[in-house]
Amino acid sequence: MAKVLVIFVVVASLVALASASDADPINDYCVADLASKITINGLACKAASSAMSEDFAFRGFRKDGDTNNPLGIALAPGFAGINYPGLNTLGFALAKFNYAKGGLVPPHTHPRAAEVIYVVKGEVHVGFVDTAGKLFATSLKRGDFFVFPKGLVHFQLNVGSGHAVTISVLNGQNPGVQFFTAVFAAQPSIDTSALARAFQLKDMDVMDLQTKFKPAA
Repeated sequence: MAKVLVIFVVVASLVALASASDADPINDYCVADLASKITINGLACKAASSAMSEDFAFRGFRKDGDTNNPLGIALAPGFAGINYPGLNTLGFALAKFNYAKGGLVPPHTHPRAAEVIYVVKGEVHVGFVDTAGKLFATSLKRGDFFVFPKGLVHFQLNVGSGHAVTISVLNGQNPGVQFFTAVFAAQPSIDTSALARAFQLKDMDVMDLQTKFKPAA
């Protein structure tokens, strides 16, 4: 119960910040119509008369995800456009990470949102780099919070002796995510010589990285 209460406080505190990223809603609510094909800056609303309590409830974080992968992590989203339609137009999104021992969320950015992370279990080393190149990093334990400013490169690493769990709240309905490796995964590919020069690598090393991070067909 205590964990649930803390998580609720995290969400409630960020609702006040949401207007900094997304427009204020003009209705009491706008439950996303996930079947609609209409494309707008947000999601179409289903009729208020068809909204129900379950649209505003979310139970997607009950189970732990499968961390049996090269990064040792599992992500469970709580997004209006995916599995939490009651969040539509309210200006924030949720995410749960499970980490195997040594699990890593690699350097990435959210171009449209800041992020507050809360440690539910274990010990996680987190940090971000500002535009002057300064690193802000620390290790967090159960009950601790950390904030990643909007658009800055950040990461999370499980440094505990076992499994870890974190929950994040982002003050944008569709915060976006771009991993540092995107330059090697771009399609069509960025010129090999340009990347080699930028990262002080050999052309063949760049080609190897482009092969590794090439999106699955």
